[in-house]
Amino acid sequence: MKALRDLWTPAPPVVWLIGAATAAHLAVGVTMAVAAWVAGRPALLGDFFRYPGALFLVAVSTTGFWFSMHCWRQFSKNDLLRQAWLLIMLAAAVNVAGSLFSHVLGAYTPLNPLMHTATGWPAPAIKLFGRVGLLLGGPFQMTLLACGLSFVLRAYRRSGLFPHLARWAWLLAGAMMLYTVHEARLVQQLLSTGKISGGFQILGWPSDPLLIVLLFEAMCILRPVLGTGWGLIAKCWGAFAAGIVLHALGDILLLAASQGSTSQIAQALSWCAWFLAGAAYALGPAYQLEAFRRVSQGSRDANARRAA
Repeated sequence: MKALRDLWTPAPPVVWLIGAATAAHLAVGVTMAVAAWVAGRPALLGDFFRYPGALFLVAVSTTGFWFSMHCWRQFSKNDLLRQAWLLIMLAAAVNVAGSLFSHVLGAYTPLNPLMHTATGWPAPAIKLFGRVGLLLGGPFQMTLLACGLSFVLRAYRRSGLFPHLARWAWLLAGAMMLYTVHEARLVQQLLSTGKISGGFQILGWPSDPLLIVLLFEAMCILRPVLGTGWGLIAKCWGAFAAGIVLHALGDILLLAASQGSTSQIAQALSWCAWFLAGAAYALGPAYQLEAFRRVSQGSRDANARRAA
């Protein structure tokens, strides 16, 4: 019951703001989807994703980077969590760059400033920006985030929250290693047959194994933290875990869009999953900052009482 009460404690204003902006954005998206279906004009939904959708992803990734930077600054230089938040901040910065490259500079829309230059950029260059953006927002961001979460695990292990990993964690780690080996062998076979020849395809391969690593780390962090109650710190790492799951869901739906006849529906759902993942990545550091604020406010109140 205590955890349930903690879950419904008043959230900080910035959390409500991120949640309201995300809900409003998704509501507009659903409205556009219905309008596109009624009018028989699927291009309407595509325009929503190319314009408001792109701006939302850039804005929410920038918000996550801003909050992560302030979280990093709150920790002392000798604190292991400062190193963790440095890597999380760098992952957020790379995510901002990936959003800009993928949805703005790598898109053929009026939002792209390269389309408005005097000479105009050639199509291969714009396509290159899009591919670089996918790598930045994919394996590069995931690698930095995975390294950051590994420092969180080390910090919590030193504090005694979980001196050893549970049996399920070791089983999951074993399954993760087997999957990674299987994927590596599959990529090697595709390379030998010539089905994969581009460097971008090869560089993008680690995305799936990295998502599994991130899920493993998030579960290992969240399980002991939840044992202390559903407070702000638990909500912080819970938001990161939700973002990782939604990121994986978006990738799965995008893969389904490239395979089946319901490609437009799957692609729309993948964008919605990425909207929610972006919001979750911004909520994580927002909860951490609120925890800092409440601790600081409590210290000021205690000093004021002693002075009185």
